Amino acid sequence: MATRGTIHSWSVMSRILKVKQVAAEINVSVAQVYKLVSLGRFPKPIKLGERGSGWLTTEIDAWLQSRVDARDEEVANG
Repeated sequence: MATRGTIHSWSVMSRILKVKQVAAEINVSVAQVYKLVSLGRFPKPIKLGERGSGWLTTEIDAWLQSRVDARDEEVANG
């Protein structure tokens, strides 16, 4: 566990998005976000409290980049 005052790389460049914001960011429904998570095809949210959770924008960006990379690889090999 990090000690107080520790700066992580994600904390400098990342924000936390709620599920509706994530859905809008990747252009899918809220239900689809949760389905992708349950299938292991999208990053899991981080727990923010008893009932709240959110996603780091850096993880969403990395997921989107992986989709672009997969598409480009498919085109190159296709």
